Amino acid sequence: MTDPLTLEALKRSDLSLTAPFSLQATGLDSMDCEEVYRHLPGRRVVFRTHWGGAHVLVKLFFRRKDFDRERSGLQAMRNAGVLCPNEVWILKDGSSKSGDFLATEFLEGAVSLRQLYASRPREAMPALLSDAVAMIGRLHRAGVMQADIHLDNFLFRDGELYMIDGGGIQPLKKPLHNLAMFFAQMVPEYDQLMPEVIQAYGAGSPEPEQLQSLITRMREKRIRHYLAKTIRDCTQFQRLKVRGAFVVMARQRVTDRLLQVITQPEVAVGQATFLKRGNTATVMKVTGDNGSWVLKRYNIKNFWHGLKRAFRRSRAWISWQNAYRLELLGIVTPQPLAMRENRAGLFRQGAYLITEWSSGESLQAWLLRHGPAGIPDWLDREVSRLFAIMWLGRVSHGDMKATNLIVCGEQLQLIDLDALHRHRCKWFFKAAYGKDLQRFMDNWQGKTWQHFEQLLRPYASQCGIKLINKKV
Repeated sequence: MTDPLTLEALKRSDLSLTAPFSLQATGLDSMDCEEVYRHLPGRRVVFRTHWGGAHVLVKLFFRRKDFDRERSGLQAMRNAGVLCPNEVWILKDGSSKSGDFLATEFLEGAVSLRQLYASRPREAMPALLSDAVAMIGRLHRAGVMQADIHLDNFLFRDGELYMIDGGGIQPLKKPLHNLAMFFAQMVPEYDQLMPEVIQAYGAGSPEPEQLQSLITRMREKRIRHYLAKTIRDCTQFQRLKVRGAFVVMARQRVTDRLLQVITQPEVAVGQATFLKRGNTATVMKVTGDNGSWVLKRYNIKNFWHGLKRAFRRSRAWISWQNAYRLELLGIVTPQPLAMRENRAGLFRQGAYLITEWSSGESLQAWLLRHGPAGIPDWLDREVSRLFAIMWLGRVSHGDMKATNLIVCGEQLQLIDLDALHRHRCKWFFKAAYGKDLQRFMDNWQGKTWQHFEQLLRPYASQCGIKLINKKV
């Protein structure tokens, strides 16, 4: 381990800060940071250390108001009867210029509600969600709320659910919005559980119908907030300073190889295997760190095409954000790794997108091998689920040809996202959604067409269309 960091050095550190490191502060012995959980440069660092024979969670605040808010928030949770970590010790800086420490018990072996949500089947979640909703209800009746209400702020250990992050506790405003935002953290399928678990809220529990429309609004608000983060430097994403280009990458996936491909894309093109050579887009397979990636180059055909695209978001930018929208909705697509727009001042030029390589095959090729008699139940569920989530999320794809649907194991992935659109107007959405349904059906004929028509007939009915077999 290197020499101990001072508080000033830690305050100046950027998002590249990693554990382990040693910290030296007035009034404390040298403290070893074993793992960093949250780092907001210049504001706070949250880490685990060993203290008094046990692990503790330490929050180091560089602004006194954040320290005070955290302490008062934890106390408000206790007063409301909400289980939260106990305070172990504090150390306040007398000058209010260096940093204030707050140490709480470390919940050894705890698992976040997000981890449980990601790993457990939906049928196993009502009890946990009911416990979380009961906590929210107790806070609301005490006149406060967890404003930063996401699934990582609930920890499960030894059969008990804890709430963390006292800094997010604020006076109660718009309780229904706060409750709806909790449900909006999950994909639309989980809305079906809401009528069951909402009863745990207790006195003042809202009617499910009253809450459902608000959940949809809050989910879109959350998605838009997250998409704004995908194009700036933050915990999840990294912007690179590259001359003549705008470059952003998924921070946890940054490697030397990914940096090499996105900063020198034409070098990678020269070494790539071409999958599709189009006028407006070239799709290639390139060597990644532990396998392959897909490199998609969006071309400028001529001067007039370049002029048309110069002031608009590139198709790479649109696909990059649409991939993360689908992720938040629960629709599987190859993970986006990096995006680049070449620029000349304010003028956008060509663009590149790097995603994970999908090892599956197109739905069209898969069904040609298996035939209509070989359509399994899991594929029916995947197709039905895809169109159900698109309906709930008001999303249209724009090109539902079978080659844009990839069968990977017992999972259906959606690709080619530059025409995907989220609609605000219900009328325009229904029209676009209907076109997606019909375009999907145009891929098939005979018994395959009949099979999918029966499966998707309810979705066609809800948008007011009748599916037509154009190959008869």
